[in-house]
Amino acid sequence: MKKLIIAALLVIGISSFAQETQPEKKSNKGQQREKMSPEQRNQVSLDRMTTELKLDANQQEQIKPIIAEQSAQLQAMRDQRMASNAKELTSEERKALMLKRNEEKTATDTKLKAILTPEQFKKMKENEAANREKMREARESRQSGEGRGNQPQE
Repeated sequence: MKKLIIAALLVIGISSFAQETQPEKKSNKGQQREKMSPEQRNQVSLDRMTTELKLDANQQEQIKPIIAEQSAQLQAMRDQRMASNAKELTSEERKALMLKRNEEKTATDTKLKAILTPEQFKKMKENEAANREKMREARESRQSGEGRGNQPQE
C-alpha cells in the first residue's frame, strides 16, 4: 500500500513539474495589429482618439492626415531598423534615434494641440502617460520572468 501511495505521489509530482509555465496571454492585440493594413491601423487609432477624447467630425478630419503621417514616420524608422539587421545599436545611435523620435513626437503634438481643446490635449497626454506606464510594467514583468531561473535562491 505504501508503494502505491508513493508511486501515485511521484507521478503527480512529476506531472506538476512537467507543466509548462507560460505567462497568460491577455489578448492578441500585437498579432492582430500586424495583420491590419496601415490604413486600418490609422482608423483604429483615430477611432480610439475619437472615443477617448470625444472628437467632433471636423477634428477627426483634421487629425486623420496627422495620424497617417505619424504612422508613416514610425514605419520608416522600423523598416530602417530592420534593414540594419539585428545589429546592436551603440549608445550614441540609440540616443540619436530617441532624439529624432522625440523631435517628431513634439512636431506631431504641436499640430494636435492646434486642433484639440486644452482639455482634450491634457486627456491625450494623460492617456499616453498611462500607456507608457503599462508598457514599462509589462516589460519589467517579462524581464523578471526571463531572469527568474538564473537568479540564486535565497
